[in-house]
Amino acid sequence: MQGVWSFVKTPLGIVTAIYGFLVVFWGTGIVFFLAKFINLHNEYTQGFWVELCQQVETGLFTATSIGFIPFRIMDTYRICKIWHYKRKITKLRAKAGLPELYDPDDLPDPVYDPNYIHVLSEHEQIDLHYQQHKFMASQTWYRPHGTQTHRAFPIDLALWICVCNDLNSFFQVLLSGTMWGLDRFQRPAWTTGTTLPAAFVAGIVAGVLIYWGGRKTRRTKEVEERLRIALQMEHEHNGQGESESSASRTHLPAINVTSDEDESEKAPHGAADGTQPSPSLPTVPMSSSARSSSDTATVPGAYEGDGQEKEGKENGKEKAQSDKAEATAIANSRGIEPGQEQQQAAAAQEGAVVRDAEAGLQPPRRPTTERRPSGRSLRFADEMVVPPVDRLSPQ
Repeated sequence: MQGVWSFVKTPLGIVTAIYGFLVVFWGTGIVFFLAKFINLHNEYTQGFWVELCQQVETGLFTATSIGFIPFRIMDTYRICKIWHYKRKITKLRAKAGLPELYDPDDLPDPVYDPNYIHVLSEHEQIDLHYQQHKFMASQTWYRPHGTQTHRAFPIDLALWICVCNDLNSFFQVLLSGTMWGLDRFQRPAWTTGTTLPAAFVAGIVAGVLIYWGGRKTRRTKEVEERLRIALQMEHEHNGQGESESSASRTHLPAINVTSDEDESEKAPHGAADGTQPSPSLPTVPMSSSARSSSDTATVPGAYEGDGQEKEGKENGKEKAQSDKAEATAIANSRGIEPGQEQQQAAAAQEGAVVRDAEAGLQPPRRPTTERRPSGRSLRFADEMVVPPVDRLSPQ
């Protein structure tokens, strides 16, 4: 219904809807007055209203049946030429020993299939292509070639549809001639009683053939098969994505980040109950600014790279301790007290800086990553700035 309403809102749809309403309204009037569902109890008046409804109905059908006669004649001429080329192609292919076409209604066209074997002359092939596209533009239900959803429309059936349309126009001409050429008192009853049903039947048969041809050419099985394959692929893709996401959630543990206050609040309760606290995930202390945004958070952790980094830090600490122990042993063997060697090295370095300053040499800059060996310098910046020479000289 949405498609019908969308068409009715267009200018052509409005005209079609009004035309259809008038045809149904006046046609119903003919039936009601003839069957005397509306009985005026007067033969003259009853006949007058029957005649009025018939005249209006005839005029409505004349607008379409007789008004479209030039277009219907041209369409019949084109479909006859297409039907002639179809029969000629079949005869020429059989004479040349070529296999039959997969679809006899889908005539080969070099515009779409350059590898097609020509059996018609170049002029005939161009004319066939022209007639097919002109007829398709006039009759929207006709398809000269197959598509993904439909096969080519049967040419024989298209010819019969055009013949029925021509018969509808022919009987409508006879009906209009008798209705407008003879008085209702002198007009024989059989004239309208035969031409009117014949015009109706011809138009109805043409519509039924169009509907049947459209259903016959649908590729229902092919479309259903493609749709089934597409749905199956989508289902498999979604299932694979869900399995991957669940696997990633399984192999990615989380670290519970809590604050110091939460730990201090949890400890007394456990002690008061006399129960041992259950093992939990490693906790990371949170700053006060972070605690204001959330009390507890979970972050991904325990990756393989984290274990390697932790192991490297432990090895570095062990190496530093061993180096410190070795340096202490060397200092004890030389008779130097612990810490005295570092003080001597710092004093020698300060003396070298003073001598370089007196000689006008630029003092060397320390790398930002290097720190002074003295413990008191850890409170200052990474790079120490040497004061001017006049401040280093005694006052």
